[in-house]
Amino acid sequence: MFKWIGGLIDRICAVSGALIFSQIPLYMQDYQQRLSGHLAELQSQVQGMRQAAALSGKSLQQYVAKFQSSPDIDFKNQGALMHEMIQRFQQLNEGHQALLNSTVYSKPLMFFKYIDAKIAKSTWASFEWGLNLTVDGFLYALLGIVCGLMVYGMLSKLFRMVFVGSKALQKS
Repeated sequence: MFKWIGGLIDRICAVSGALIFSQIPLYMQDYQQRLSGHLAELQSQVQGMRQAAALSGKSLQQYVAKFQSSPDIDFKNQGALMHEMIQRFQQLNEGHQALLNSTVYSKPLMFFKYIDAKIAKSTWASFEWGLNLTVDGFLYALLGIVCGLMVYGMLSKLFRMVFVGSKALQKS
């Protein structure tokens, strides 16, 4: 009886692991789409700043520095905002390029190296589970099966230690 239940539970753990892990590439894809949207908007803003700088015969850096060095606090704050936008654009662009150029094996590493918490949170808020029929999804599902079986193995050992071990102690 217990072997049948154990066999059922190990299969449930394996399938659960496969389903959960197969969502990882879907989430990374949704994240990458949101990242692309943020990047496109920032690119538009930075391009507008470049055009404004060119109209006054300055480089973008000179244009921003003029705002930052202004004695007027409003202009100084605007310069700081412009500088932050340019930095964020560069940071998000670096992460986006890393994800685009990554392989199925390096993508999770690049994802966690360049993850933006705000974008990740908004991605999670609207994430919908799906059935991933890609090579990535298959590989992650296999990894999920292995992890699910490992969880089952650890839990069954713990169960045996606690319940079977305590019965052995009571008999002696």
